[in-house]
Amino acid sequence: MIIFERKYSVNVFNTDLTGRLSSGAVFNFFEDIAGRHAVELGWGRDDLMTNGLFWALSRMVVKVERLPMTWDDVTLRTWPRGTETIFALRDLEMYDAEGKRLAAASSSWVIVDYNTRKAQRPDKMLSNLNNRFPEERALDTNARKVPPLPAGEHEMTRLKVKLDDIDVNRHVNNARYVHWAVNCYDPEFIISHTPDTIEVNYIMEGHQNEMINIFTGRSDETGSTFIHSVTRESDGSELCRLRMSWKENRL
Repeated sequence: MIIFERKYSVNVFNTDLTGRLSSGAVFNFFEDIAGRHAVELGWGRDDLMTNGLFWALSRMVVKVERLPMTWDDVTLRTWPRGTETIFALRDLEMYDAEGKRLAAASSSWVIVDYNTRKAQRPDKMLSNLNNRFPEERALDTNARKVPPLPAGEHEMTRLKVKLDDIDVNRHVNNARYVHWAVNCYDPEFIISHTPDTIEVNYIMEGHQNEMINIFTGRSDETGSTFIHSVTRESDGSELCRLRMSWKENRL
């Protein structure tokens, strides 16, 4: 089953103060269907863990057209698109009940050794399946590197990694970084804006009880695009970098 679909309901606990699906929940939904499809294909976490390996998300870009509201039903679609160097590529889409596309994404995954925490090249078997994958693309480009934080004044948000930030791989879950970045904005900004594009690079693992600094800077003159650099306070290591572009809501 190369193209996989599943219906989801937008529950109250998936939404933000506007009643829309939160940006972090978009990543949660996409992570869930990606994991379910990997299991269907025989490449799920349990399959990889028999060899001491697991999947880790390295890069993701999400283009948002519209966010669903509380209790809306949505359909998610996903499919693998083969390999690119060390990355296994996967595209994803979200549709409303009328079949209109709400969001689309391209993601790049790596296989990681559970003990050494080092990325491995995709298995030859996975690479050999490249010619079986659909040519269909959710976006025109794959997820790419997010540029560094621009020079100038930066706002800083400080937080501590808590237990509910940690997933089964014993590191900060990918969606949590998006939740953290959104918490850097004022409520009024979130109410008056909708995400347009969210790009994330996952650089290093974050762990429970670490203190985190999120540095935020404007990436353009219009003030609608921001870079967020998530760093570990103890040694200054950058764990994650995000670029979030926003569009103003129409009245």
